[in-house]
Amino acid sequence: MLRGKKGVTEFVEIDSAWVKEELGVDVKQIPDYMGIVGDTSDNIPGVKGIGDKGASKLLQEYKSLDGVYKNLEKIKNPGLKTKLSEQKENAYLSKQLATIRRDLQLGITEKDIEIPDYKSDAAILYFKSQGYNVLSKDLAKSAGKEVPKDPEPAADSSENVTIPTAEKGSYKLISSIDELSKICRGLLKSRVLSVDTETTSPNPAMAELVGISFSNQEKTGFYVSVKNNASLFQDKSLNLDEVREHLGPVLSSQVPKVGQNIKYDLIVLENHGFVLNNIQFDTMLASYVLRPEGRRHNMDDLAKEFLNYNTITYEDLVGTGKKKKELTDIDPEQVAEYAAEDADVTFRLYQIFRKSIKDSGVEPILREMEMPLISVLAKMEKTGIALDVPYFEELARDFDREIRHLESEIHRQAGGPFNIASTKELQKILFDDLKLRIVKKTQTGFSTDHEVLEELAGEHPIIEKLLDYRKYTKLKSTYVDALPKMVNPKTGRIHTSYNQTIAATGRLSSTDPNLQNIPIRDREGRLLRKGFTVDSNDYEILSLDYSQIELRIMAHISKDPAMLEAYNHGLDIHKRTAAALYGVPEIDVTHEMRDKAKVVNFSVIYGVTPYGLSRNLRIPRDEAKSFIERYMTQYPGVKSYMDSMVEFAEKNGYVQTLTGRRRPVTDINSTHKSAKEAAKRIAINSPIQGTSADMIKIAMIKIHEDIEKKHYKSRMLLQVHDELVFEVHKKEKDDFKASMKKHMETAMSLDLPIVVEGKFGVNWDEAH
Repeated sequence: MLRGKKGVTEFVEIDSAWVKEELGVDVKQIPDYMGIVGDTSDNIPGVKGIGDKGASKLLQEYKSLDGVYKNLEKIKNPGLKTKLSEQKENAYLSKQLATIRRDLQLGITEKDIEIPDYKSDAAILYFKSQGYNVLSKDLAKSAGKEVPKDPEPAADSSENVTIPTAEKGSYKLISSIDELSKICRGLLKSRVLSVDTETTSPNPAMAELVGISFSNQEKTGFYVSVKNNASLFQDKSLNLDEVREHLGPVLSSQVPKVGQNIKYDLIVLENHGFVLNNIQFDTMLASYVLRPEGRRHNMDDLAKEFLNYNTITYEDLVGTGKKKKELTDIDPEQVAEYAAEDADVTFRLYQIFRKSIKDSGVEPILREMEMPLISVLAKMEKTGIALDVPYFEELARDFDREIRHLESEIHRQAGGPFNIASTKELQKILFDDLKLRIVKKTQTGFSTDHEVLEELAGEHPIIEKLLDYRKYTKLKSTYVDALPKMVNPKTGRIHTSYNQTIAATGRLSSTDPNLQNIPIRDREGRLLRKGFTVDSNDYEILSLDYSQIELRIMAHISKDPAMLEAYNHGLDIHKRTAAALYGVPEIDVTHEMRDKAKVVNFSVIYGVTPYGLSRNLRIPRDEAKSFIERYMTQYPGVKSYMDSMVEFAEKNGYVQTLTGRRRPVTDINSTHKSAKEAAKRIAINSPIQGTSADMIKIAMIKIHEDIEKKHYKSRMLLQVHDELVFEVHKKEKDDFKASMKKHMETAMSLDLPIVVEGKFGVNWDEAH
């Protein structure tokens, strides 16, 4: 195969030797390789966080994707193990997407797909309209024609506008302090300044500053390379203290700053002695607020979509595979082209997005919520939380003992030893040897995923043991083993990163580590929380948690009289629901009835179907259907709300929260039943879950401002779903708790009380 290297005159011959040299794998391993690294251009997800080098090393050692997962417990790197474990489904899906099928029966011949006149005027004009100017000219030339002129646009052709290709800017490396001083004087007069940093790590808490780029007008950009101990180009870099002296006043000035994921730059700059003031706009956040269901808010994709501009990618700069370099090993002149372009492109995107945001009606969400939240999250990320490493080491030994015990039990019930992590071996044990019913089929046989095991629970003792085994092995690799390795050696604390642009509902998510997925109620989750603690006897952990907030929001939005009455009179909503579902007086409701009613209450918020509720409660579908019908009779306002949201989405194509955050519902008018039903559930739940997310964000902003204003020693550490976790100085306990609780309970005004519960403890579990 030939791949273009330069225009149409230079090519690279891609053969098995090239693949081995560049990628470090054999040709036959390419599907497995793609299963791990993915391919963003083809929407193949891969395993996020594992690059070319990591994939080739894994395949060199374990030969295939199956081999990697069979030997998962042998992988020593806890972070690598966690990524593979958490993204197993993505890995196999990616391999499937990357595998070329050569056995398909198409039912057509070559004659059927022959294009009779691919050199027609229509074809040439089509290529031109899509921006393939060279191809359209070459096609016309080969046909002995001129490129046809564009037809006059129709009156309503605005949706087919071709975005003109943006021009490349002029970028400069600042190589002397005198030059930097002169430029900084000009930057202080900027109307808007785009800022970007180059560093050694995607983790801002660990990153060393390599350089800073900035732009204050389109098609221009400057880059300052900062001297770094690891740099090979000290002569082209400037001393950090001198850069701080001259550029510091610009960054701390009231000149409005814009950026792409500027929270990252804020943390990095603060860690290196800079102050970044008056942050006004983030293009990544703007893209997200405009299109929350989108997955591509990174600058390279935004540049292509909105500027029709192909940026220099990070991979273009540092290389891939065995030829990948560290940023500090690359000539700053070359880095300047990449870094200053980033600042320039961000500036151009800002010009586009600021108008779109104003025109779309979602400007308050960006201006009043997402932008102020940047400094709140940055502070929390920088602060981190203390981890009891010796406790986790002991917990690892406890988990090991439990895993070995479960292995022994599983082997005993299976009639002999086998590889529990092997899907094929487990398939044989469950469906061939034990003759359990087949729930779901896959391309490789019968599914043994979590959903299948949950459905088979109770049909054989081995199932419960398998579920426990998977739970313990996952928690051990994801948290027990991994968390101590994530402690920052500079601070001795864990520093998670919060993402504002992942969940379409507006909820925050966290990574490195993902604290949102720690089990909430079970014993193992409590054991994990116990290891999050304080590193000074002067402090305690405080956890403040919204009580039943999504149900309360449902009551407010639906205006259901029975729900509002229950909450306004402090009644037990789950007991009241149970009484309606089972047709008994509230005094006769048992704990089991209440527990099931609680599941129904929270399932309805998500637009649950009878089938879904039957799975959640492990009851027959007819009984689940009856529960839902009785629920709607008890709370008719909820049924009216659900119908009205679906109708609104069908008419407008989106739904919105109480604050005006919009979520498109793309399949709401689909003719496919499953897609339509899924869209209905989104329409019902998004206003509820999104309002809950907005409420805690508003509270966090108020709390942050209060902490800064009153100069509390106490600090906000974590946000997990509806909970905020603080590190509170003992001398501030009573006042601090009362103030923070009030901010949370008054973040929004509802037709019923907002209740926040909380307590103190020496660790997160004790406070939870």
